[in-house]
Amino acid sequence: HKLVRWILLRRRPFKVTEVRKESESAWTLVFEGDHGHYKPGQFMIVQLKRKGAVSEPHPFTLSSSPTQEKLAITVKAVGDFTSTLSQTKVSDLGYLDMPYGVFSFLNSTGKDFVFIAGGIGITPFISMLRYMRDRALRNPVLLLWANRTEGEILFRQELEKLAETWPSVRIVHVLSRQDSWQGEKGHIDGEMLRKYVKDFERPHFFICGPPLMMKDVER
Repeated sequence: HKLVRWILLRRRPFKVTEVRKESESAWTLVFEGDHGHYKPGQFMIVQLKRKGAVSEPHPFTLSSSPTQEKLAITVKAVGDFTSTLSQTKVSDLGYLDMPYGVFSFLNSTGKDFVFIAGGIGITPFISMLRYMRDRALRNPVLLLWANRTEGEILFRQELEKLAETWPSVRIVHVLSRQDSWQGEKGHIDGEMLRKYVKDFERPHFFICGPPLMMKDVER
């Protein structure tokens, strides 16, 4: 099975069409190629072919929406491989094994949603929000997003425009290391959740972020 899968992936490579800097430490790679259906919030296994060498496989959440023609991942440089993504060139190849995972609001019976993100954990949520926007699904959504500084807030203009045109979505930024920030400061804890979530029975909660943050939020 693995051998057949490997052969099929090599026969259908994707081409990198854009390498976009999102922040000082995050980059978006856009791929063009024939892909099947996927749900917003799912992830794929990525191998990059650069300078003739093929990388080890790495899992990345899709930041693009199924409503968009091309595939995209948005990655923070935190490790040996992710730190090299900025060196990827347009026309480099990608072998993409997808889709995987069940982390999607489409797998939920809920109508109201609370999305809680930490740092680069925003990627499945931007995929879901883009899907909702493009499909004109006006579900009530609260996005609580924790970062250290303003400079780490990705897709900021897109999210602000989305909130302006979509009355039932609310976006709350929480910063932990910027004293000049006028919004919420610190960490997402029980007190902050109770401030913004009035009913804990109705909405469905999705959490994505660093393991310690996720444990604290779940508790």
